[in-house]
Amino acid sequence: MTSRAVRTTLTTLTQHRDDVAVDRAESRVAAYVYGNVLVLAAVVGASPSAVGSGTAVVLVVGTVVSTFVAHVLAHSIGALFGGEDGRTAARVALRDAVPILSSGVTPAVLLAATALGWLSGPWGQSLSAVVLLGRIAGTGVVYRRLRADVPLRRAWTVGVLAAVVAAVAVVLKLTLTH
Repeated sequence: MTSRAVRTTLTTLTQHRDDVAVDRAESRVAAYVYGNVLVLAAVVGASPSAVGSGTAVVLVVGTVVSTFVAHVLAHSIGALFGGEDGRTAARVALRDAVPILSSGVTPAVLLAATALGWLSGPWGQSLSAVVLLGRIAGTGVVYRRLRADVPLRRAWTVGVLAAVVAAVAVVLKLTLTH
């Protein structure tokens, strides 16, 4: 990749948007983090046999779909109690929850490649976890893209701290529930 291509990619990823309100940006980033943390827990918690058989793909997809539905339900109900129109609330909640769906795409593909024998079990599972931790570490940059008022250094600091806390949350979940 040339330096120009790298600059173009970085510019695209960090380009600010002016069309997202603060509350919408916060809701989308919350969905992004929540989805990534829960998928990370599913990936790390999958047994070697689940990874090798393809069951881990089902776990990831199931985690993504159930989290998406729960998130939309929770946000729609909350808005309805606030007196908002049900259709508008559902539409906004659906849009804001899309980052949950995106959290499972790469891990599902990597785990499917593992189940097909294209990657070894430890590699597929580890790469999936690294991708998710990287996505969580990039949370600040995602928020910065939606809201231009966050300094880049702060965005990265918050993202890295979020990744550390996410790793702790996954360890707690696996320790307490498995």
